[in-house]
Amino acid sequence: MPSRPPVLVAAFVLSVLGAIAVAVAPFLPAVRADAGPVGAALGAATLVAVAAALAVPVGAVNLARRPGPLAGIRAGALLAGAGFVALGAALLDVALFTDALDADRLELFRPLTAAGLTAGPGAGVVLAGHLAAVGAGVLGAVAVRRLGADPAHVPGEDGPVGVRVGAPAATAVAVAALVAAGALLAPPFVSDDPVLLGPGVLDATTATAIGSLAAAVAVVLTATWALVTGSPAAATGLVAGAGLGALGILGPRLAAGLTGERLAPSPGAAVGVVAAVALVAAAVALPRLVARSARAAGPVPRAVTSVPAMLRRHVTAGVAGIATGVVATAGALLPTLSVPAGAPAPDLPATRLLLAAGLLVLALSVWLLLSEFAAPLRPAVAVPVVAVVTAAGAVLQSWVLATDLPGVGAGPGAWLAGAAILGAAATGVLVVLAGGAERDGIDTSVERIAGPVVRAVGAAAALVAGAGVLLPVQPGAGSVLGYPWGYDVWGRVLLAVAVVAAVLVAARSRPARGGVLLLGAAASVALYAASWLLVRSPEQEPVNGVLTLPAILGVVFLLAAAWLTIREENP
Repeated sequence: MPSRPPVLVAAFVLSVLGAIAVAVAPFLPAVRADAGPVGAALGAATLVAVAAALAVPVGAVNLARRPGPLAGIRAGALLAGAGFVALGAALLDVALFTDALDADRLELFRPLTAAGLTAGPGAGVVLAGHLAAVGAGVLGAVAVRRLGADPAHVPGEDGPVGVRVGAPAATAVAVAALVAAGALLAPPFVSDDPVLLGPGVLDATTATAIGSLAAAVAVVLTATWALVTGSPAAATGLVAGAGLGALGILGPRLAAGLTGERLAPSPGAAVGVVAAVALVAAAVALPRLVARSARAAGPVPRAVTSVPAMLRRHVTAGVAGIATGVVATAGALLPTLSVPAGAPAPDLPATRLLLAAGLLVLALSVWLLLSEFAAPLRPAVAVPVVAVVTAAGAVLQSWVLATDLPGVGAGPGAWLAGAAILGAAATGVLVVLAGGAERDGIDTSVERIAGPVVRAVGAAAALVAGAGVLLPVQPGAGSVLGYPWGYDVWGRVLLAVAVVAAVLVAARSRPARGGVLLLGAAASVALYAASWLLVRSPEQEPVNGVLTLPAILGVVFLLAAAWLTIREENP
């Protein structure tokens, strides 16, 4: 049948094989101990892991069997959403080979002593299962793209789903995705067992931290894709897949905390499971919400109905950006530390970078309130909000180091820096949704790809600017080569990812929008390079100034890519 092309059938096969492997792995020796026995897996955690793994192929097959031309899109999108999150799960499996003792995989085994552990056949089987799920996700995404390119399979698709379901529903999906992503970075459980530490991402091993971060990013990106796509069928599958993928990681953690001896559930795991279930419930509700919106709109042309929605999206994003800028600025100006009475408060130079980033986001967000400037300048806000996260992370890292001093605690500036991170995340989601509203009134049937020269300059910009942001240009800043990373390093990694993503998105965007997006990325990288001067201190070393050169060169490449991109619209 046309809704079941060979690529979708192959995705089904990989998904079934992967789910079977994940379900069988707990019954095989996951690790072997150098001395002494290895504790058995917790039954409740194993049951949840198996159920979550099997739910994906069962759900996909059930969707594909339903009548109608959109069945294949729903099924492929479900596999895609779950497969993207499975990449993080596969990276978590790597910890079974590198540091099994601290892998905290109680659905597979429970270590009884701190004796050395080596990976067993179960570790290989579960890794193979998650890799198969990743492959199924890739094939599912290809199937969605192929089916969506054929108008016969997408009757009546009209405008981004995030706009058509209404602001409350879109916000609920975005918040649930952000909460689930945050839960993936939180400690898996609370432990009184000296062998099981259950650390969060900041204190975890390298494989565990990278896997948790990859899963969290996958959940957010999948939910974003669902909200900006024009296909309710694809949105339904993507949101459900993201929820089931997150549930496959968070569910066993919560079950272990509830049933394990000397263990308790962590708040992060409990809230994350609720958020994952909310994503699945939202996926079930999305088609009804879209249908209700279509009935309420009646026969009014799309170009008329989309204008008010687009303006509301821009205003909402602008208000969120202004609030984030104000909070970041206030956090930079207020004391970051609370010190004993009579003691001088130390100067934290990192607050100057937060002040500059907050002012940049504040200045750019104001334009989103003006209808004639909102749409053209909206992309410029996307990367600077990540720069706020980077700057706030540097402030929080300074606070973490200072709290080693007796009597020193968090001041109002530290709390506001943390709030600025949450505000930046919300602003980023709203900016993406506003971009989806803009697409509602344009022809997206022809995909735009930048020319070879623009792509080459953009690739150089992504490489050089990304590397420049990762280098520690501030005295005392952490290095990406030393693990575990501090808040400052995590912030720089996020900014580097945002710059690379901006280049990739700009290559497929309308030239004017892509150019503005690259200009926003250039401003963010320039701000980071300028932090060498903003954070000047007596301990400043010449090497820090030298390390700014890649970031400065990256700014030059980003500006060149922006100029070339804009020229493609007006050659």
